[in-house]
Amino acid sequence: MKPRYLIGAILITAAVGTSVYLLSQSQIQYSTIATAKTSGRKVQIKGQWVDHDLTLYNTGTDTFQFILVDDSGEKIRVVYHGAKPNNFELAQTVVVRGRINGDYFEATEILTKCPSKYEGNTSLIPQKQ
Repeated sequence: MKPRYLIGAILITAAVGTSVYLLSQSQIQYSTIATAKTSGRKVQIKGQWVDHDLTLYNTGTDTFQFILVDDSGEKIRVVYHGAKPNNFELAQTVVVRGRINGDYFEATEILTKCPSKYEGNTSLIPQKQ
């Protein structure tokens, strides 16, 4: 085998191996608050925002804060450096991506799931008698 083919095969194998490794590291797993506290990795947590607790948006520092309760019932303060998401108050479910930073969750992204505007009003459907 010619040396340049051998070098090419080694480079291709290294590139594929590096790509697989980086892809596995970039996947963000769903987590609870409890496991996020011990993992130290970037995670995403699904939950609901607690509207009766602290919800603040500071326009001077462009920081949005709220309290998130996950599916297991644990609460944590979420700090997001960026604008408050549109229709945040209408969200049924919130997914935050980021990592635990001390006693709060530092979010790099906030995803909201709002009620669909395409869901019909069932009260207008005639009932069978």
